[in-house]
Amino acid sequence: MAHLFPFKGILPAPDKTEQVVSRPFDKYSRKEVEDIVKHNAASFLNIIKPELANGESTKPDNPEAQKKSRQKFEAFLESAVLHKAQQDAYYIYRQVKSDFTYTGIIATISSADYRNGVIKIHEQTLAPKEEKLKDYLRVVGINAEPVMFTYPHQSDIDELVNELTGKTAYAAFHFDNKEHFLWEISDQASVDRIRTAFAQIDRVYVADGHHRSASSVLLSEELALETDDHSGTADWSRFLGIFLPDHNLQLFEFNRLVKDTAGLTVMQIIEQLADDFDVSLIDQPLYKPHSLHELSMYTEGKWYSLKLRSDRQNNQLEDKLDANILSKHILAPIFQLKDLRNDDRIAFLSGLQGAEELKRLVDKGQYAVAFGLFPVSMEQFFAFSDRSKIMPPKTTWFEPKLLNGLVIYDIGQR
Repeated sequence: MAHLFPFKGILPAPDKTEQVVSRPFDKYSRKEVEDIVKHNAASFLNIIKPELANGESTKPDNPEAQKKSRQKFEAFLESAVLHKAQQDAYYIYRQVKSDFTYTGIIATISSADYRNGVIKIHEQTLAPKEEKLKDYLRVVGINAEPVMFTYPHQSDIDELVNELTGKTAYAAFHFDNKEHFLWEISDQASVDRIRTAFAQIDRVYVADGHHRSASSVLLSEELALETDDHSGTADWSRFLGIFLPDHNLQLFEFNRLVKDTAGLTVMQIIEQLADDFDVSLIDQPLYKPHSLHELSMYTEGKWYSLKLRSDRQNNQLEDKLDANILSKHILAPIFQLKDLRNDDRIAFLSGLQGAEELKRLVDKGQYAVAFGLFPVSMEQFFAFSDRSKIMPPKTTWFEPKLLNGLVIYDIGQR
């Protein structure tokens, strides 16, 4: 079963929340970050990259820069920009945009659950990146962006969250054209109800944050050996997550862009595609696939629909995934793209940016061909995770994207 633990969160002062929170660092340009840290001393970006305030820049794996991040975090606590809660609590976060509302519970979860099968994953992590994040976490000592988990929704948890969010929010603010709300749930009766409700959930699924999860687990295992503490109760034996039911998040496709045609003409590409697909020229300015096993292709100013023929389909789970169909029948044999993680001839584009952006990038000449995919279903997502199957790189794009610095977990180890 899933054990979600309350904790003493470190939060911005309610009247400073909008000043403190930030997108993840990699969602900004260098200039944007420099402007923010120059004009907003309370921004969490000052903790992530404190040296930028002095016009300096260091690599993320620089130990001295990491120590400065920890020092800046402690300075934020001393100056009351941030404060630590007095009681263990769960936190409920809600993000509202024009067409969707996301609501989830922020809690910590045991690193042991990553190894014992309670936490399910669907992406392959890279060992060097795990090590770098683990070393960063050891020095800086905080989780500031929760791993995003999901689970098949339960009506009693939905009803409990609706009840608890009827209370006054700890913070309500506007950021990045969205409304954000945070509730602090610390009374013992409500804490017990949340803990009990999640005890009926036997597994949770990583939607976003595989490397953050893996690095937290690695660090907890190292510290358990170093301290001879295998109790599972130390702060560092858990890490921060937000838990959203499957109907309270969105799953979008991840499209592909190819830089060149591997020396083939469009006619030659279409001739090879016809071996496995029903290929149709689409007389529309923009086009997206309408169902599973249909792909779109844009090249030389034209859209095509590619529907996998029934005699090329089978019941293997991996072969039902459109990203695998694209790789198996098109990218590898036609475009000679066999290592999507490391080949710089391929790029990935979130479905949020739409067919418009695929068309624009090809028309601009930056890429030769674009492929649009139909979104992975939640059923496919759960099936892959339950069977410990790994999806290809960049197959799922989950929303919401979360903020840094809204609820922080101090792992208690420097």
